[in-house]
Order: sequence, then structure tokens, then C-alpha cells
Amino acid sequence: MGSPPIAREIGLERAGVEVTQKGYIQVDDEMRTTNENIYAVGDVASKIALETVAASQGSMAAENALTGSHHTFDYLSVPRAVFTHPEVASVGLTEKKAEEMGIECSCRGLEFKVVPKADLIHETKGYIKMVIEAKSERVIGVHILASGAADLIHAAVMAVKFKHTIRDIRSTLFVFPTLSESIKLVAQSFTKDVANLSCCIE
Repeated sequence: MGSPPIAREIGLERAGVEVTQKGYIQVDDEMRTTNENIYAVGDVASKIALETVAASQGSMAAENALTGSHHTFDYLSVPRAVFTHPEVASVGLTEKKAEEMGIECSCRGLEFKVVPKADLIHETKGYIKMVIEAKSERVIGVHILASGAADLIHAAVMAVKFKHTIRDIRSTLFVFPTLSESIKLVAQSFTKDVANLSCCIE
């Protein structure tokens, strides 16, 4: 994240556009400002300063403004990555954030040494953690520290975005052996000791 925007210094109040205490343009879930005819997207208005977020918000805001649609931006399913070695990638809520929001959650973590492909390619240094809503078992967060984490996170993004449960993931076929199996394995770990599973068994 960069420095906060300086939106309050450009006279937006003359257009009826309010700015938050931190300098961001105030928008609703549809990216509409306090002037219903003006929309704002990207770093000046977003909770997350990413190019992909700004582009998606821009497209959505344009459609809302021009067609009268009421699309809203889904911050929960925005993936993030840090290109260190190993990489770090994340989507959704952490256990701490879920608890702060009053969500009763359950979590499981898995070392990559139990992922068959990781063992085959000697890339066993890694960890994956899944956060689910306890009652519904819906996936609300996945966090990966591993080689290629930025590529692996996208299966988790789909799970969070489309409100999949751990049952949905466990019943989905994954190519064997792949590193992406780590997502299925961590979903299985809520009910099984995956370190002792035979190949591809649910």
C-alpha cells in the first residue's frame, strides 16, 4: 500500500464529493460518491491499492453509471501476493480478522511436505492455511507460503468468491500430482489425517 491519497486538497467539496479523514474519496458499495452522479475507483477510493482492483472497479462503475446496474465490488475475493522466496499469497479473511468481525470460524494448516508433488520436486518448504465459517463450512480465507503460491491462490479465490464449502472442494477432482492439490488436501484435513491418505482418496 502506498501513501494515502490527497483527495481533500483538490476541491472535491465544491462538487458535493466527501472525503474521509484519511484522505480517501468516500464511496458506497457501487463506487458512487456522495454526489450520485460521480463515481470514484482505484487508489483514491479503494480499500486495496492494486492495479487489478482499480481496473475491475472502473469497469463496474462505468456499467453502473451508464446502465443503471447496481453491481458491487467484492473485496473478500481479492487475491494478494508477495514475490519473495518462497512466495506468499492470500485471499479472504485471516483467522484473527474473522474473529474481530464476530465470525465463528475454524482453521486448518498443512505443511507442504505432505503434498506429493512438493515431495517429488523437492519443494517441501511451505505451508497452507484455510479459514472456514464454522457453521456453514464455507471457505472464507486461504493463505499460502510456498514456491509458486501466487499461482496456486487462484483456485482458492474461486472458492471464496463463489462461497464454496470444504465439501465442495473435497468433491472436486484435482490433477495428481500437482501443487494445487494442497488446496484440496487442506480442505480434507478438517476431517482426515491427510498425511496418511493414499493417492486421490476422499
